[in-house]
Formats: sequence, structure tokens, C-alpha cells
Amino acid sequence: MNKLSDIILESIHASSLQLSHFIKSALTGEKEVKRIALCTLSLIYAGAYPKGGLFTIAAAYIIDHQQKDGGWSDVEETMLSIKSLSLINHEHNPSSEKGKTWLRSQQNPDGGWGRTNRDISRIPVTGLLLHLLPELSDSKAVIWLKSEWGKDLQGDTRLTYKGSFFLLGLSSSGVTVDDCPLIRETYSYLFDEQNDDGGFGPWKNHPIGSDPWSTGIVLLGLLSYPELVKREVIEKAVNWLAETQLPNGLWPYHYIEEGSAYAYWGLVEALKYLSRESN
Repeated sequence: MNKLSDIILESIHASSLQLSHFIKSALTGEKEVKRIALCTLSLIYAGAYPKGGLFTIAAAYIIDHQQKDGGWSDVEETMLSIKSLSLINHEHNPSSEKGKTWLRSQQNPDGGWGRTNRDISRIPVTGLLLHLLPELSDSKAVIWLKSEWGKDLQGDTRLTYKGSFFLLGLSSSGVTVDDCPLIRETYSYLFDEQNDDGGFGPWKNHPIGSDPWSTGIVLLGLLSYPELVKREVIEKAVNWLAETQLPNGLWPYHYIEEGSAYAYWGLVEALKYLSRESN
């Protein structure tokens, strides 16, 4: 475990520097708010001091881009912005409360959320929202998430990241393993989807192979219910991330900081899990 911990810590340290650098450059380059908010979240979850100067400036930038109706550009950007602000500026602040009111107005009649209320409900959007903002969870949202993922899991094309967002949303809504047999089924599915190299893609043996975004999100999903985790699955995924990390501390992905933020976040939670297991 000590050797693996050292590997994870080295990867995390290198990523921390680069994600911090991205935030600094983004604040002067008019980058999308959600990219700044996601990097901010991942760093704070890793233990960065939320009252530091960089995050204070990031919070001001995020607030400055809030729209008059209380939201940001879409549901995803809004949830990430609210969570970032709550970690930096405490739970209850005017911008976050306005954002939550807007998010409630975007919930679809079926209980889920899409990118906006003109979009169909989507598992990744709904699951992440319930994970970040469990105070917005209600029975309709939980029922929709169970039903929709249950249908996907029985379908021909099953996506690892959807199953992982399902687990994230359900665990934060207080749903236990005993409450929902679909949770165990999802773990069995995800274990089987791990590629031979240890990483995860949208599905096993996907043409693009393993990727940092999918691997980070699957790690987060699997660690939602630690009692069901297979340690060897986590270790293989962590090793894959360490082996594929670029020399600059990030990972190759379309939006490089987005893939890196999720890979980094997954590594941080994996280190916490492995540390607990060793004690």
C-alpha cells in the first residue's frame, strides 16, 4: 500500500499544480465558468484551503457570470458553480440560493434534469446534481434515476459513466444497498467493464480504449458504496491513471482540464479509500 500511496500522491501533486495553473490562466482568459468551477471543486475536495486567494478570485469570477434569472449557462454549469461557491463562501450565500431556485425550476416533470428544462432528463446530469446538491433531491428524482438506469442496464448499449453517475446520485440521496438491488447489479456490471489495462472507457473494449474521464468517474461511482468495492479494481484503475499521466501532470482528453479534473478527483477519493482500508 505504501508504494501505491506514493504513486497516487505523486500524481495528485503534479495535477494540483497544473489545475491551479489552469484556473489562474482561465480567470484572465474568459474561459467557461464550469471549467473553472470543476477544477476548483476537485482541488478543494483534495484538501486545498478553500479560503485561499486563488479560490476567492475564482468565486468572484463565478458570481460575476451568474445570470439575472439565478442560473449560469446551463444546469451543469449552475450546479458546479453553486457547489464551488458553497465550499468557498460557506453553504448559504445569495448567489447559491438563487442558483438553487433556478435549478428547481429546471427539473423536468418526470423528476430528472437535462441540460435545461427544454432538454430530456439525463442520467449524468441528474446523478451529478443529486451528488453535489443532495438538498435538491426528492422522491421523483430518485425514482426517475432508478427507473432510467434500470432500463439502460438491460439495454444493448450500456455506458460505464451512466452507471457511475447513478451510484453517485443515489448514495447522496440516502439510498442504501438494501433499499435498491440495482446498486449491486451496477457494481457487478462495472467490475466486468474494466479493461485489461486497468482503466475504463464508455464500455469495455471501446474503440478509444480507456480514458481518464471515464476512469475518474467510474472510480467516484464505485467509491460511493465502499462496502461493495473490490480493492483490486480500484488499484488497477489507479495504476492506469498513474501510468497514462502526462509529464506536465494532466491527462490527454478533449477538454484536457475536464478529463484531468475527474481523473484527479477519482485519485483523491481512491487514496482516501485505500488509506482507510489499510488502517
